[in-house]
Amino acid sequence: MAEPIKLAYFMAVKEGASYLGGLLVTDTSGIPLDFRYTEPITPTRLQGILYGKSLEPHLKEEVIQKTLLKELKTPPDLFILSATELAGGWSGEAKYPVLAVQKSQESPLAKVGEAFRAGPRELLLQVSEGAAPLRVMFAASVDAAAQEQAIMKLLEAGYHMDLAEPLERVSAALQSLVVKEA
Repeated sequence: MAEPIKLAYFMAVKEGASYLGGLLVTDTSGIPLDFRYTEPITPTRLQGILYGKSLEPHLKEEVIQKTLLKELKTPPDLFILSATELAGGWSGEAKYPVLAVQKSQESPLAKVGEAFRAGPRELLLQVSEGAAPLRVMFAASVDAAAQEQAIMKLLEAGYHMDLAEPLERVSAALQSLVVKEA
């Protein structure tokens, strides 16, 4: 029997002057297998001056993301970010295929499993019958062969779950941590 697919959903957010992040690992039914988060990290004024515009990417990728991945008991098969995070030039951990998924408003493609390439790193993927296709965007580090393997894993998981929804759960979990802190 094949090893179950594990999907890791990562989000790092800025709340006020602090940054925090969460990493939710689910199975292909969307059931949580692991959840890790950071306490709010507030950079000092001096760090803000010294790091300049590189402070936020450094905190999100080098501090938050690497810390959360080190804490995982088992490595994920796919590392899923928000489309905004990926579009912002994400260049973090590349041990796993890094991608973003988001719901689209496009008309359904002809059949489940069909993909329409919008570019070398972006495609529309028909995950379920009659629904709008899912927009999938890959990080620059994901080559064509790894993209194809990732698509097969997305299709398998998409048969059982809404692939974009767990990011909403990570966001809600992080918001609950911020509210609790206040």
